[in-house]
Amino acid sequence: MSKRRELMEQQRAKERKQTVVILAVIAVLAIVLIGGAIVLSQRDSQPHTLVIVNEPAPPNAEKNGRAWGPVDAPIKVLEFTDMQCPGCGDYVARLEPGVVAAFASAGKVRYESRSLTFIGQESVDAAKAGLCAMDQDKFWQMHATIFANQSHGENAGNFTKDNLKAMAMQLGLDSSVFNKCLDSTKYDDQLSQDRDEGSRLSVNQTPSFIVNGKLYSGAQSPDDMRRIFSSLAPDVKLQ
Repeated sequence: MSKRRELMEQQRAKERKQTVVILAVIAVLAIVLIGGAIVLSQRDSQPHTLVIVNEPAPPNAEKNGRAWGPVDAPIKVLEFTDMQCPGCGDYVARLEPGVVAAFASAGKVRYESRSLTFIGQESVDAAKAGLCAMDQDKFWQMHATIFANQSHGENAGNFTKDNLKAMAMQLGLDSSVFNKCLDSTKYDDQLSQDRDEGSRLSVNQTPSFIVNGKLYSGAQSPDDMRRIFSSLAPDVKLQ
């Protein structure tokens, strides 16, 4: 064999070897990508583990409503919240129980919840779920349960309709009634009214509170609330 032909054969062998290596690398990458896609698909298809908060409603809670305290109370609070808002979730977990414990039994405070649904569709569906639970006198339980399930972030599948329906079922609601409500437009107008009310009152963040007509933005502790109440209604004796 001539020297030239020998060099050509060596070159071809080298190219064949490089081709085999490239194909092997491509095959490995394909396996990794396919495996990753399968894992992601399985993870996304698995239902989130739900936290259910089925504690009694606040004292003086309105029947089939989303308020506690008498209508004619001298101190009136409007809470504006988005159920996907992390700050709202923190308020509900850490501060709201203290506000309820301090003021709900006294009969001097009227506390009403409103929904601002500006983070995304899951905010809308979660707010509707609260109102649909309200029909069965479970607003406060659904309110607490929804906030307890914010763990996966905003618009990340926490509050799909399937998850919300599962929450309702585990809270003991009539599933057929709740599901029909959630799938309907029954509360679309109410949510629009909540948003309009928040805009009229210059609410631009959640949580926010309107106390006797005055806006207080951000979470408020029981002590904060007491100071606010004392400044706005100094003649009202609170516990």
